Amino acid sequence: MYYLGLDVGGTTIKAGLVDETNNVLEARKTPTVVDDLNGFISKLTELIRHFQKSAAIDAVGIGVPGLRSSRTGVIQTSPHIPCLKNVNLDDAVSDEVHLKVISENDANAGAYAESICGAGKGLHHLAYLTLGTGLGSGLVLNGSLYMGASGYGGEFGHTVIDPGGRLCACGKRGCVETVASATGIVTTAMEKLKAGGSSLLRELPPPLTSEEIYESAVSGDAIAREVFMETGRWLGIACANLINLLNPEAIIIGGGVMASGELLLGHAADIARQYAFPPSFNDCRIVQSKLWPDAGMIGAALLARDR
Repeated sequence: MYYLGLDVGGTTIKAGLVDETNNVLEARKTPTVVDDLNGFISKLTELIRHFQKSAAIDAVGIGVPGLRSSRTGVIQTSPHIPCLKNVNLDDAVSDEVHLKVISENDANAGAYAESICGAGKGLHHLAYLTLGTGLGSGLVLNGSLYMGASGYGGEFGHTVIDPGGRLCACGKRGCVETVASATGIVTTAMEKLKAGGSSLLRELPPPLTSEEIYESAVSGDAIAREVFMETGRWLGIACANLINLLNPEAIIIGGGVMASGELLLGHAADIARQYAFPPSFNDCRIVQSKLWPDAGMIGAALLARDR
């Protein structure tokens, strides 16, 4: 049996055909349409129809950033995909491809995958963070994906860490994702460049990217390294808050930003150690995702299978 998982990001939609052993057999991707609902749905259906040509798909799972009601299936809002507002994506896509379709928050899908066949396999309590355009998060507690009362639980990226801080895509100020994400890294770099000082970053054509900042940091650029130290500090404080609140066995971190590896993760773990209760910190591993960049695809497919 085959299941198709789609992982919707702020810039790219990734799709993967997953078999019964949780392996991705084939993957494709396409740019995300963020401001036109018909165009967005068309991109999804094009991907699904490609896989339908070569495989008998039993169900489709779609991981989407935003608030999805577990009661109605309606996506209430998606800060990075404005066209997804009060949309039942399950019905809209199912009507086009004539398959069973389920949607879920993208980070919840990633958390589900990590708990079944990734870095959290065998654990009962874990938090999954994905650092991309924003900061997504999913929780597995007592062995089950935590949804909250209406399906909106686990939105850790939009917990406020600095009330007077940066404006977030959600419309509030000081959310964790404004300082711990690819967007946050670029904003921090721009602020530091405005403050003065020589840097390799000044020689790069705009727009600046988190990947370029990472490469400059690896090359020894002082400002770029400061950016990652500051980002790691905020991420570490966020992890300490999760550890003190939930006492998880692991915090698993994925997302494009985690290509920076220990440059970010090592400092974040040191900061988390400073702020978390020592016994709770000692019981929690802070590790990189084993399934990235496929965690969201695999998780969406597995949710389609299991639901």
